[in-house]
Amino acid sequence: MALTEQSSANGQNVLAFGEYSPGLSALSDSEFLGSVRWRSATDRDLVRAARDGDVRKFAKRWLKTAIPSGRGDQTPSGPSDGLLLSRQEYFSSQYHPAVVELLQYIAKGGQHRPQRPKSKKSPKAAQSVISVDQKLFGSNWTKLTAGERSPAAADLHGMLQLLSLPNISWDHEPWFRLWRTALTGVCNVLAIATSGRDGDPAIEADDELLLHGELPWQASLLFRDVKGAAKIRRAARKLIRCELEDRTDGDGTPHALLLPRLGYWLTSLIRCGQWADRFREELWDDDSSIRFNDLMQYAFRLYRPSGELALSNGFAADPQPLFQAASQLPGSDFKLSDVALLSLPGAKSSRNGKKAKPSKAYKRISNRLKWDPSSQSDWADLACLRSNWQRESDSLVAEFHENLPQIDMAVLGRSLFRGTWDLQLSLDGEAIGFEPRWEAICWNSDEDGDYLEMQHLLPDGGRVERQIWLSRTSHFAVLADSMSGLAEGTLEYTARLPLADGLSVQSDSLTRECSVKTGPVLTRIYPLFLPQDRVYSTPGGCGSYEDALVLKHAGAGGGLYVPLVLDWHPGRRRKSCQWRQLTVTEDGRILSGDAAAGFRVQVGPLHLFAYRKLRSTEHPHSVLGYQTTDETVIGDFDRDGDVSPLLLVE
Repeated sequence: MALTEQSSANGQNVLAFGEYSPGLSALSDSEFLGSVRWRSATDRDLVRAARDGDVRKFAKRWLKTAIPSGRGDQTPSGPSDGLLLSRQEYFSSQYHPAVVELLQYIAKGGQHRPQRPKSKKSPKAAQSVISVDQKLFGSNWTKLTAGERSPAAADLHGMLQLLSLPNISWDHEPWFRLWRTALTGVCNVLAIATSGRDGDPAIEADDELLLHGELPWQASLLFRDVKGAAKIRRAARKLIRCELEDRTDGDGTPHALLLPRLGYWLTSLIRCGQWADRFREELWDDDSSIRFNDLMQYAFRLYRPSGELALSNGFAADPQPLFQAASQLPGSDFKLSDVALLSLPGAKSSRNGKKAKPSKAYKRISNRLKWDPSSQSDWADLACLRSNWQRESDSLVAEFHENLPQIDMAVLGRSLFRGTWDLQLSLDGEAIGFEPRWEAICWNSDEDGDYLEMQHLLPDGGRVERQIWLSRTSHFAVLADSMSGLAEGTLEYTARLPLADGLSVQSDSLTRECSVKTGPVLTRIYPLFLPQDRVYSTPGGCGSYEDALVLKHAGAGGGLYVPLVLDWHPGRRRKSCQWRQLTVTEDGRILSGDAAAGFRVQVGPLHLFAYRKLRSTEHPHSVLGYQTTDETVIGDFDRDGDVSPLLLVE
């Protein structure tokens, strides 16, 4: 995948995709151009200008024949449109200052010169043409292009973007300097990348895709007339498809390891698709096309109205342009038009946390939209609980491939928790360690809500389960930790829920209720495992410490259940609240808290019931007259005071 210098009959150097020759930099521009080998189908005038070493004529012919303008309505309206996903914020590596200067110049519009229609018979809309002259190539470009050292992959990527843009008027000398540097640099970098690729785990997924997939893919399209480009293109296409398959589940779910840099990785894939469209080259086969569409749908689940992707802390750019670009790719089933009114800015949003009246367009689109807003993958160690596709939906993303789960929770579209859901346990004063052994043991999604249960098996035979229930209709959630199967002793528990940036916890003076305000949205927090009134002493607590909501509890025996209810319904923010722990019996005998636990909480019209069995028994358990053999029950009380289950886990 690099350049080879061969000796022809007259002793001249020959340049083609093959092995890199470091002596190429010593050639003059005419000699360099005359040494390039071309595929047989290359434009004759282009080949003639190259063999004659006529740089001016070659540049003019290349710009006329080698740069496609696009397809139909996908034609860029101006040069800067093609740079949207090549701006620095959508790229993980830093560009060289010379590349940055030129990219910014073109992105800002440069010096415009209108391009008029050639004739009145075939009028076309006037397009903006940007002039790039010698003055823009100063000392930074001299440093970048001088010497034997090849530019970095990031700089070569920027050069390819510049060379591929339509509607730019170049001076031939700076253009050829850019063209020559890009061609030799790409081939050199690809030779090193190909020979050194060994699956280094230290290389980030987006860097891997750029170096071994996107860069050779774009180079083989832009320099498609250079001999050997077709072989590079086939290899790059294969790698891009493998990257997509290896890093996503069968339903398109990206692996949890990918989330911190998912935006960069997606951007690279989308740019590959854009180049395939512009150069009329197929990138995906039927299976990979379906996988790519599913991936974009899943990524859309992670979108936050604040312009972020959930748990994508390493990607600071707004992902909205990614979704727009993906939806415009030919053959894409991911049509942003179906969800634009529901989620992206411009959708009809609510005010002061109150639900806005849906428009006719919203009703029509939401009825047609068949994607489930929630999803879970065992392979990816990832789950997304989401109430709906609206912009101000409730959602919680959880990944559990590390020692402790990571969560990203939003209420009415506003971030509440983000980061590691920490857990510390000790038995009789001795700390219990955790390893990356979490797995999802239960997933349920229906019209009432989404439920995820994660389990961690402890070395001594005990186990920890983390439960998440998110209502789809009533703006509340239940988060709980269940410890069971441990040796008899005093079990001490501490958990930390990481608050989103800028948030703080407020504690009620009379009760143990807490609250967090995110803009106009107030989230009320009810620690059901603690007595409601502060006059009753308890070894536990619920409050704020170092930008986190901290929960503490302790109990005797081999088990403990710690449920937390979060409520952010605008209509219940001023309603009085009552909660208490319930008595659980088995065959007329009262059970201790390490065997089973039940709770109730009432906030206005919301009256919830939560139950967890911590120890296997032969007989059904009874709580407030409700008989059950299930391990977990989450429900509400009807008007007659009977429990109506929302969730049953056997």
